[in-house]
Amino acid sequence: MANFFMKLFRRGEPVLKASPPAQAVGVHPAAASPTAAPALLQASEFDGNGFEDIWALLNAGNAPPASALAPDAQEMADFLVPKVKDIFQQIRPDPASFPTMALQILDMVNQPDLDMNQLIRAISPDPAISIYVLRAANSAMLNRGSQVQDLRRAVFQLGTREVGIIAAGVASKSLYDPFLKAEFEVFGRRWNLMFKNNMAVAMGASQFAFEQQVGRADHAFLAGMFHDIGKTLALRSLARLVLNAEVVPPIPDPVVDEVLERVHLEIGCELHHLWGLPEYLVNVCQHHHDKEVAPALEHTDIHILRLVEGLHRLVLDPANVARLDETRQSFQALQLTHRNLQRVWKDIGIQHERVVALFA
Repeated sequence: MANFFMKLFRRGEPVLKASPPAQAVGVHPAAASPTAAPALLQASEFDGNGFEDIWALLNAGNAPPASALAPDAQEMADFLVPKVKDIFQQIRPDPASFPTMALQILDMVNQPDLDMNQLIRAISPDPAISIYVLRAANSAMLNRGSQVQDLRRAVFQLGTREVGIIAAGVASKSLYDPFLKAEFEVFGRRWNLMFKNNMAVAMGASQFAFEQQVGRADHAFLAGMFHDIGKTLALRSLARLVLNAEVVPPIPDPVVDEVLERVHLEIGCELHHLWGLPEYLVNVCQHHHDKEVAPALEHTDIHILRLVEGLHRLVLDPANVARLDETRQSFQALQLTHRNLQRVWKDIGIQHERVVALFA
């Protein structure tokens, strides 16, 4: 073990070297992290089946035990966690880095007397948002038969709420992108997965609040986008450790998952305060992993998020029971019927497909 850590943390070494494969450092290939990041489904891959198994799982007594990390991997994670926290303090983003446009757009579309021209004027100066709105209007899932070539027609075809969600997602995407190309190359696949999975959860949570008339759809969307934002800065910190030659890559996936899970609440809540985000978002960030969350009105945003995120995790991998107790508790707090939950389950699959298609 001592030799392994000497290899992993070679300080000042100018050339990055590959570490042994995961099996050689004690990470058993079958011992997945309980917080492993799932891959994305491809569009149209989710068929809505398997709901009865999910219904039975949520109504069962105790959650099945999640797989544990192998001892060597756990020890590696223990060693990395304080280093990631130290690096984060060095690269903390400026308060102005938060995409305030996302809040402004969602606040705008939540107004009952919104003028469509006002929304068009707000988003048209941003070429990225305009491109994604046009792409959505012309997507196979939303196109109504003819090519849409101008922003005004796209907005009228999609509707204000749909446009607001797309625009807020695009405005927030910068938070899920690494600062440097070198950072992206260290964990390239993960940056994309983080954004797309959080976007799918945000869209699913917003749709749930809208259809079930529970909470506020704009609050649910932003909670989905930013509840795990600490993981992006934690991943950036891990990348910096590699780029600074303090860690020899690759870091096994289960170890990365474990480190991100253990530090994201502390880092994420610090970011929420740094950016001066609304109290309801701070509340979600602080408490969405609490062991017990009372079924009270002030906790509605948390319960919507935990239910949708848990179902989304099961859409990606029905065997992934990570945080199933949280999902079950929020399912019970929201008092959903079999029919309502089945509708939510199918809609989460649809939202996931939309994200895969829109942000390909």
